[in-house]
Amino acid sequence: MEATAGSSQGARIRELFEGASNRATIVSPFIKVDALRSVLSAIPSDVPVVCVTRWLPRDIAAGVSDPEIIDVLEERGQYDIGLVDRLHAKLYIADDRGLAGSVNVTRAGLGDREDGGNIEVLVEASVADAGIAATLEDIAQHRRSADRAAAVAARRLADSLPREMVLNSRRVNWFPRSRRADRAFRCYCEIPTGYVKASERMLLVDLAMFDLQPGLAEKEFGAAIRSRLAALPITHSLLDATEDRTLTRAEAQSFLERVATAEESTDDLWRSFLNWMAYFFSGTVMKQEISEVALRRATQLLGG
Repeated sequence: MEATAGSSQGARIRELFEGASNRATIVSPFIKVDALRSVLSAIPSDVPVVCVTRWLPRDIAAGVSDPEIIDVLEERGQYDIGLVDRLHAKLYIADDRGLAGSVNVTRAGLGDREDGGNIEVLVEASVADAGIAATLEDIAQHRRSADRAAAVAARRLADSLPREMVLNSRRVNWFPRSRRADRAFRCYCEIPTGYVKASERMLLVDLAMFDLQPGLAEKEFGAAIRSRLAALPITHSLLDATEDRTLTRAEAQSFLERVATAEESTDDLWRSFLNWMAYFFSGTVMKQEISEVALRRATQLLGG
């Protein structure tokens, strides 16, 4: 299975899988339908396949990952598919032999395009290698099972993203636009289809821009949302405070101007932000509407 001049990384992976007798494992953040078909064609039909990937809305909308691989796996049968949010590892394992490196299951990654695809690396590995064993254990601890419902949800979230948001990769541009934070988890679990009201469409965009995998439980969902809200520059001083602290519109104005688009005002963004913070950090902060609309960390009132 040594690399030879002119051999593609895809050819090496297929050669590895031809020798599988007990199980074939594919670990790749990006998996495209055609590329997966090519890899699966080398695996004996009676050998179960384990596939680990991630279905983040931005990846799917950008065209580098297909949740529709569920169709390919269902056609084949004897499969198990899981999602890992922070997956970046690329591993291909036949029984206890493997290849590890930079190759995703895409035509460019496998080198199956006419132009030769990407310049990638794969090195021979074994499940007994300490680094490989540790990575597989980490994956096992964080993976969630995926099914057709998760694939459909991932595609719908991706399709909710406006094209300009897909093309713009600057994370600072994420900011909640909808004021319906209280409906976020329900919308995430039951993504609306058919005619979608403007308020629901805006909430869908917020959820898609959060870049969450499908299938999170409510506790996991809330933790993920809080993590993203806490990462915003304007929330640090408020959440880190140990005594009463108020965040005013004036303090947030420069940040709001950076994230605002031509279709929305900074006032709209500010009020949406207040709703998300007050809802997801209900034990830490509260909306204040006495002299001005602001966000307040009141330790005594909130039991801090």
